Amino acid sequence: MFRPRIRKEKRQRLSSSPAKEVSDYTFIPVSSPKRPSARDAQPIIFAADGQKFTQHSRLPLPVGQIGLRDRPKGELENSRMSKSETGQDNGSPSILPLESAPSRHQQKKLNQVNTWMTSVIPRLIKPYMRLLQETQNLRLESFAFISWSEYALIFALAVDIRLLNFVSRLFLKISPNNTAISNTLDEFLQAQGYQMKGEDPLRRRFGSALQWFNSLLHATTQFVDSIVAVTRDSLNVSDDTLDVQSNESASESHSSEEDESEPRKRTRPDPDSASLPLTRPSEYLRARCPLCFGGSSTMSKELSTIVCLDACFTQKHNKQKYRDPPREHPKTVFIPEDDVVIWEAFVPNAILDECERSFTAADGSREKASTQFFDSTALMGLLCCHDRVLWLVNMTTPGERQHYALALLDMLFKHIPLFWTVGVLYDVACTLDRSCVKWGFLADYLDRISFAISVFHAYGHGWVCQCVYHPRKCKGFGLSDGEGCERFWHSISKLIAYLRVCGHHTRLYTLDSQVQHLDNEGLMGLGKWIARKWHSAEVKRAEGDKDVKESEESPDFLRQQWAAQVAAQTKPPPRQSKNAGKKAVEEAVRLQKVRDSLTERIAKLEDVICDVDADPVDYAGAEDRLPGLKQQLDSCKSKLSRAERALGVQNQLHYRHFANSAYINHRINARALKIRLRERLCARKFERTRIERAARRQQYNERKIQGQTEDSVKRRDSGIQKLARSYNKHVSDMRELIRLHRAPRHAVAPQPIPTKGLFNLDIDDVIWEDVGLDEDDEEVPPPWMCDDKVKKGIRGILIRDRCDEDFRRLRHELRSMREWMAEEWKVVTETIELLEENDDPGLLHQLHERREHLLRLCVIWSHALHSIPSDGRLPAWGPSKDELTAAERELGAEILDEGESDVNELVPEELEWVAGETDEDEDEFDFDEDEDEFDFDEDELDVGLLEHMSAMAVVDTEDSELDDFV
Repeated sequence: MFRPRIRKEKRQRLSSSPAKEVSDYTFIPVSSPKRPSARDAQPIIFAADGQKFTQHSRLPLPVGQIGLRDRPKGELENSRMSKSETGQDNGSPSILPLESAPSRHQQKKLNQVNTWMTSVIPRLIKPYMRLLQETQNLRLESFAFISWSEYALIFALAVDIRLLNFVSRLFLKISPNNTAISNTLDEFLQAQGYQMKGEDPLRRRFGSALQWFNSLLHATTQFVDSIVAVTRDSLNVSDDTLDVQSNESASESHSSEEDESEPRKRTRPDPDSASLPLTRPSEYLRARCPLCFGGSSTMSKELSTIVCLDACFTQKHNKQKYRDPPREHPKTVFIPEDDVVIWEAFVPNAILDECERSFTAADGSREKASTQFFDSTALMGLLCCHDRVLWLVNMTTPGERQHYALALLDMLFKHIPLFWTVGVLYDVACTLDRSCVKWGFLADYLDRISFAISVFHAYGHGWVCQCVYHPRKCKGFGLSDGEGCERFWHSISKLIAYLRVCGHHTRLYTLDSQVQHLDNEGLMGLGKWIARKWHSAEVKRAEGDKDVKESEESPDFLRQQWAAQVAAQTKPPPRQSKNAGKKAVEEAVRLQKVRDSLTERIAKLEDVICDVDADPVDYAGAEDRLPGLKQQLDSCKSKLSRAERALGVQNQLHYRHFANSAYINHRINARALKIRLRERLCARKFERTRIERAARRQQYNERKIQGQTEDSVKRRDSGIQKLARSYNKHVSDMRELIRLHRAPRHAVAPQPIPTKGLFNLDIDDVIWEDVGLDEDDEEVPPPWMCDDKVKKGIRGILIRDRCDEDFRRLRHELRSMREWMAEEWKVVTETIELLEENDDPGLLHQLHERREHLLRLCVIWSHALHSIPSDGRLPAWGPSKDELTAAERELGAEILDEGESDVNELVPEELEWVAGETDEDEDEFDFDEDEDEFDFDEDELDVGLLEHMSAMAVVDTEDSELDDFV
C-alpha cells in the first residue's frame, strides 16, 4: 500500500511559487509498514501438551471457552460493534461474540474521524470565528493567519474556504454529488492550464475537505449556542424556581389522579421522573418551533399543541457490509436507536401482527421495503402543525409498526409540561388509539392525547370512523390538515438517490443538515404563514355563517343534531342470526318478568309510605329507593315495547310459543338487515355529497384525489347491494309464510327494496318504511338524516366552530412569537454585554451576527402581520421601535419580500415528479457503494398519499378547495 507524499523541498518551493506550479506536483511512493507474518502472530490457543496455535489475522478470535486466549483489551474496544450497527445480538455479558475485527482501512477511517472530531475541529472553532470576523464573513480577501505547523499535519491539497462554503450551500438545494463537483473543478482547472496528476485526484480529497468543513460549521454554531445557553439558564433559573409551585397546582387541575393500588399495564418507567417538572416546553422544542413552544403560557380551552405523524418508504438505505464511522450532527433530530429498540420490545407480537394487517402503509400483499436489500427501510417523522420537524426515527422493519409512533410520542411528552394536551394527526389514528386503550400504551399520557385522521387520508376510512376521527369534526383541531409530513417528504425527495448509497451515519448527518436548512428557511416565512391562515379562516367562516343562516335553525339545534347523528351512526348495528327469533322472544319474556318484579316492589314500597304506622326507618328507606325503581321500570317498559314491536306481538300476554316461529326469525333478521342497510346508505350519501360539492368547483389538480375518493366509495357499493338482496330474500320468505298461514294473525309482510335507484335515498323511498317490521309507523326519520337544510347547516356549524378554534390558536401563536423573539433578543443582548470585555472578537462577531439576524427576522415578521387586527394585549417584540425602524430602512423593501414565500407552498408543477410512476421489482436494484448516484424506481417515491398528491397542490392558500373533500 502506497501513500502519496510531497517532497519537503517541493513544499517549501510551493509556498512561495505561483499557483501555476500546481502542475509540477510529483508524488513519491512511500512504502507502508511491513505486514506481520505468520511467525509474528501471537498464539491464541494453548494446548495441554504445550503446543500453541495461531490463525489468520482476519478471522474472528474464538474466545469465551477454556483453552482460548482472551482478546486484547485494545483490540476488543476497536472491534466490538453494537447491536444497532451490526443487527446482531451481543449475547450475555459473560460470553463475548465472535465478531470480525475491523479491517486496516476501516480502522484508519475510525482513527481519522476520532482525530478530527476530538482534536482538530474543536481547535479550529475559534480561528474560524476570527477569520469570519476579520474578513467580514469571507467578503474580504485575507491571508491565512493560522499556524498549521502547530497541528503537525501534512496537507496534500488545500481548498479555498469560500469554495467549500459555496458547495455546502449548493448541496442544501440539490442532491449532494462530490463526483460531479470534483470532475467539473478538474476540467475547469485543466482549461486554465492547471494540471493535477493522478487518477481522480480531487474527488476523495475534496469530499473529505467538504465533510470536515461542514462539521466545522455545525460545531461553530453549537459552540455559540452553548455560550448563549449559559446566559439563558441564568435568566431562567429564578423564573423556574418561582413557577414550580404554580406548575404543581396546574398539573393537578389538568391531569387525573393516579390510583396507586391498581397496577398499570405496560407502562415504561420515566427516567426523568426524579427531576423537577417542566413549567414550559424544553429548550429543544422552543428552538424547533417558536409558534408552538416559544410562549410562556398555553391555551386553556384548546389543545396545547397539534402534531402529525407519518412514514415515508422512499427514504431507504441499501444494506452494506460495514457501516461508516460514527458521525453525529450537533443538532440531530433523530431519536436514538436504543430508545426505539426499547419500544419495539415493549409492544407485544400480537400488535406487530395486527400492524401488518391493518396499516395501509404496511400491507402484507406488497412489502414497501424488504430488509433483504435495505438496512433502513423508511423514515417516520413527528412534525408540528407548522411543518417543522420535531423528531425523526429511522425505520428498520418492512412495514409501518406502531412502536415507531409510540417512541416519537413518548419523546414528545418528555419535553412538555404535565398539563399540556396534544392533538395527534395520523393516517391510522383510529388503530393507534384502539391499541393504546387496549394494551395500555402511553398510559401516563393517554388522557392528554386527542387522536384524529389526516385530512387527505380520511377517504380510506369509513364514514362512521370519520364521524369520530376527522379533524374537521373533532373539537380542538381547527383547520389543521395533518399533512405536514407529506410536504416535508417532498422537500427532501431530491436526496432519495444519494441517501440510498451513502454511508449510514452520512445519511443521518445529511438529513439533519437538510432539516436545519429547512428550519432556517421556514423561520422567515412564519409571519406570512400566520397571516395567510388568518385570512383563509375568515373566508371559511363567512361560508359557514352562510350555510347556518340558510338552514333556518339555531346553532345549538344544529350541534344537537350533529351529536344525535354521531350517536346513531356509531351505535353497533344489529346482526343476523339463525336463532334470531328465539333470542328475541326470550329477551321479551325476560323483560316481562323484570317489569312484573319491579311493579311488585314499587307497590310494596308505596304501601310502606302510605302506612301511617310504618317504622320511620322503613319509611325513610322506602322513600329513598322508590324514585330509582320507578326510573328502572320506565326504562324496562320502553325496552319491552321496542322488543314487542320488533316481534309484532304487541298487546299479547303470552308469546313464548313464537320462539320457534320461522316467520319471527325472518322478521328479526330482515329488520337487522334493513337497519344496517339504511346506515350504510346514509354513510355513502354523506361521502358522496363531498364529491358532488367538490365537483362543482373542480380544478385540474383535484381530479386524482377525487377519483381515489370515488373508487373508495364504489368499492363499498357491492356490499350494499348484497345487503339489499339478502333483505329482499327474507321479505319473500315472509310473504310465502303468510300465504301458507304459518305466520302470526294479522301479520303484514314489508315491501321489498328495489335495487334500481337504491343509492338515490329519497325521502319517499321504501328504505325509510318499516311496515311489517316495526309497528310504530308514526316515527319519522330525524332531521339530520332527511332534511337537506339541516345537513347543510350541520356542515356550516362544524366549519364555523373549527374556524373559531383556528382564530384562538393563531392569536396564541402570535403571542408566542412575540414572547420568543423578546426572550431571544434579551438573551443575545445580555450575552454580548457580558462578553464585551472578553478579548474574543471572533465570538463577539458571531453574537452580533445573531443579533442582526433576530432584528431582520423581527422586521420581516412584523411586516407580514400588519394586516391582522390587534387586540392591544400583545407583548412587545423585544427590539426598540427605533431599532426596528432603522433596520427596516436599512434592509429595504426588497428584503421584506423574502417573507412573502412560504416553504410549505408547492405548485402543481413541482409535484409532477410523482406522476411518472413505473412498476419495477425491488429485487432489480443493484447499487455500487462507491457510486454517488444511480437510477431509481419512481414507483418507490411513495405509496398511499404521495401518489395522490401528484395531481394537487398541497398549499394552504387552497384551503377553500381542500374543505370540499371534508
